Formats: sequence, structure tokens, C-alpha cells
Amino acid sequence: MSVVENLAEFVVSLSASTLPDRIHERARACVLNGVGMALAGTRVSHVATARRAALAMEGSASGPASVLGEGKRTGIAGAVLANATLFHARTQDDTCGAAHFGATLLPLLINLLEVRRLPSAVLLPALVAGYEVGGALEVHCAASSSRNGFRASSLYGTVAAAAAAAKAIGLGTRETAAAIANAMSFAGGSVVAFSEGSDEWRYQLGTAALAGLQAACLAEAGSRSARSAAEARGGFFEIFCRETMDARAITAGLGAEWALDRVMFKPFPVCAFNQGPVQAALELSPRVAGASIVGGELRMNPAEATYAGMEFKGPFSTLSATLMSAPFCVARALIHGTPSIADMHQFDDAGVNALARRIDLVADADIPRLCCELKVTPVEGACEHVRIVRQPADYTYEMHRTKEFIASTLLSEGGEEYTINRLIILIENISEFNISKIIQLFEIH
Repeated sequence: MSVVENLAEFVVSLSASTLPDRIHERARACVLNGVGMALAGTRVSHVATARRAALAMEGSASGPASVLGEGKRTGIAGAVLANATLFHARTQDDTCGAAHFGATLLPLLINLLEVRRLPSAVLLPALVAGYEVGGALEVHCAASSSRNGFRASSLYGTVAAAAAAAKAIGLGTRETAAAIANAMSFAGGSVVAFSEGSDEWRYQLGTAALAGLQAACLAEAGSRSARSAAEARGGFFEIFCRETMDARAITAGLGAEWALDRVMFKPFPVCAFNQGPVQAALELSPRVAGASIVGGELRMNPAEATYAGMEFKGPFSTLSATLMSAPFCVARALIHGTPSIADMHQFDDAGVNALARRIDLVADADIPRLCCELKVTPVEGACEHVRIVRQPADYTYEMHRTKEFIASTLLSEGGEEYTINRLIILIENISEFNISKIIQLFEIH
């Protein structure tokens, strides 16, 4: 079978009753993290931009889909765009390798279940389908596609969204294969925004979710789609990876090697690649407190160090630039400690900006992914050094830790304990509630 046919067969075979317990638990943790971070991101300015665009596109009179946190309803396309932007607002949504799947899949499924009045029991299998299909492609292809300037979240998120939507609405194997093939034709998204410090990346998850939904709906309506959409000449792999991919390897691990085991949560509101550098700076900070730092050197794996926006040293004028800049994130943490989303909006801190200019980012193939080595040199005293070694497991929080993490984040943003407790109770009984309960949390918040 072709790649899309193998992926489709796996999606259709998924069942909540046969999922391994740990995958069921990981999926629930992803829902908790995703919804919690969305509740904590309602005041980020880009969310209002997406909402205005959504309502301008489709109006706000009597649409079937909720714009979360806005108290308005519109068409499902506009709602998905606005809500995915909300879920991605803090940049602390989960990441699977280089791709943010949770903030693409969760708002799509919330609105899809709402509009089609689907039972909540379809949520987890559909969510797992999206993570696993997107993750199978990302783990094998993202290194190549990222080198070619494509953002993994947009590229693989579109296919993940199609798989999730197809599973939610109950498509058969042939239609699911068509949905995935359609999505491979619709996918795209560049990383240029990270180099420019502009905002396109904020809305890419919404456009990916919408394209995936369109792909599934077209398949449901009977579209004819290329069965060799992935591996054919001019297909997904050739266009985005620009090399021959091992099609068998991409699908061989489905149902045995779970992408959800690789999904990581981000303790800090910065790029996933900057989690380690911030932790390194926090560990060094007490040792250089009060000292003037002549300069610093941050060594990272080349796949991370060379990613768009990582080496930027300013001047800073947008959140898009600060959260991607490794020198800024390190300087901010060295001087002020653990960063908040408000801290990342501080563009005119003279001390942080001056220190960021003195921190050099070095690509070092001897540094594993997710790890880093940070050295800083005070005016007086010896060079201080810390090496941060991280594994994906360090960021794959178990449910109890996810509860603590989300509660702490929401409280820091002024959230009420009632909302936090309601959220946790809903996730603990995720197969039994109506999706309207999740939507109501945003109205309470």
C-alpha cells in the first residue's frame, strides 16, 4: 500500500478501548496542557487580531461555532482560525519534535464536535490519530523540510488535522486516505517570520487546522485524491524534503512507536529550542549575580542553532523576535530569572539588550538535541560554565505534574481556582462530558 493508505488504515483502526493505557493518559495530559495554556493566553494581542479576522470573514450573528473567550459565534472556519491562534498564543503549547500539534488539533476538534454535535467519546481517538499521523511524518521528514525553509507545524500539522477530522467524523479507510492525500496537497508554511520577527507564524496553526478540515470534508463529499500523494514524483516528499524518503520506515512503527511518547510540554514561554538555554541561564544566574558579564557563548546542536531567528541579537520590537532569540532568552534569564510572557514583551531593557549582543550562538554537532552548553565571562573572576543535558522525557510530564504545571501557570496569570479545578475534573472524565463544558470554561475565565 502507499503511504497515505497505510496511514489511513491505521487511523481507522484506532479505538479508545484498545489504546495503551499510557497513550490514553498522554492524550489526556495533552488536552489539559492545551486547554490550560489557551486559558492563560486569552490576553495576548495576536488573539484579538485573529478574532477580528475571523468575524470579518464570516460574521458573528448566528454561526454554529464558538470563538473561545470572545462570547461570539461564527462559521467553523473563522472559529478554528481564531481558536488555534489562542491555543498557540503563549507558545507554551506542546511540541512533538519540531511541530506543534496540540494547538492545531484541539481547537479544530472542539469546534468540529460542537458544530456536528459529535459525542465526546470521539475526541481522544481523533486526537491520537492526528498526533500519530503528524508525528510519523515529522520524525522522519522534519530535518529535511526545515532545512528547505518549511515550518514543521504548518506542514505536518495540516496532515495531522486531516487525519484527526477524518477520525472524528467517522470516515472509512478510502475516504481517510483521500483526506490525508488532500492535506498533503494543501500543506505549506514558511519560517521566514522567525527571521523577520513578524507574526505570520502565530496564525499558521489555524490555517493548518482549517486546511486539514477542508481536506477531510472534501474527502467526505467524494473527492478523488492521489493514492501516491506522498511518494510520487512531484509529491509531498519530493516537494518539501527534496530527497527520497523511506516510505516503509515512515509507517512501519504506527501503533508500536507512539508519537505521543515524544510530545513535550514547555516550562517557559519561549521557543522549544530555547527551553534548555533558559534553564542553563537560570542555573548560572546565582553564580554571576551582580557581576558585569563581558560576554558569553551558547553552544547548541546545529539543527536548533541554525533555525530561523535563533541567533538574532536585536534590536527587538516584537514578541516573535524575543521568544525565538537564544541570546535574548539567555540574557533575560541571567538578569531577571524565570521569564514570563510579560517579560518577553520587554523590548527596551537596556541591560538585557546589551548582554544579548555579547552572547554568541555556536552550532556544535557534539551537542545533542534539546541540550546546550553555556559559558559566561564576568569582568572579574573565572569563566562560569554549565552544560544542560536534556532528554524528551524531561519534558513529557505525567498527569499529576501536568496538573501542577497548569495550575501554577493559570494562577500566575490571574486565573481562579474554580476554573482550574473545573478544567481538571473535566479532563479526568474526558469521555463523559459534552464539549460545551470545555467551551464554558472560557466564558467563566
